Amino acid sequence: MHSEYLKISEVIRPETIDLELDGITNKSEAIDYLAGMLDKAGLLTNKEEYIESVYYRESLGSTYMEHFIAIPHGKSDAVREAGIAFGRSSEGFLYETADGGGITKLIFLLAIPNRISADAYMAVLAQLARLLVHDEFRESLMSAKDYQDVVSAIVNGEALLED
Repeated sequence: MHSEYLKISEVIRPETIDLELDGITNKSEAIDYLAGMLDKAGLLTNKEEYIESVYYRESLGSTYMEHFIAIPHGKSDAVREAGIAFGRSSEGFLYETADGGGITKLIFLLAIPNRISADAYMAVLAQLARLLVHDEFRESLMSAKDYQDVVSAIVNGEALLED
C-alpha cells in the first residue's frame, strides 16, 4: 500500500464518537452535529466551508446505504487533517436523499483534506463500505459501549479485510 493510505482505526478518535446522538432527528442536524465534533477536535479550519463540501458531495449521489447506514463525506481545503466522526442513534432518524433515503442508525462523517489524492480518499470509503456489509461489524457497532469497543470493532474488521 502507498504511504498515504488511511486506516479508519487511525483517524477515528474518542472526541469524534457519540454513541447516543440524542435529539438528532434528521440528516442536516446529524451532519452539523458530527461536523461540530470534527471541528472541536481541531480537524477543521472552517466548519461551514467543510459542511458545504459535504452537501456538494450529497448532490452528486446518495451516501445512504442499506442496513441503517449513512456515510456522508466531504473533501475540502477547510479540513486540516483527515478525520471520521461516528454517531449512533438507537431510535434512528430519517436520512433524506434525492432517491428517498432511509432510516439511519449508524452514521460516519468523513473529513478529507484536499491534499489527499482521490485514490486514497476512495480507498477509505471503499474500506468502510466493505466493513459495513458484514453483519458482525454492524452488530458490534450497535452494541459498542464506548470508544474502545468502536475501535476494537474497526480494527477487527480491518484485519478481516486484509485476509
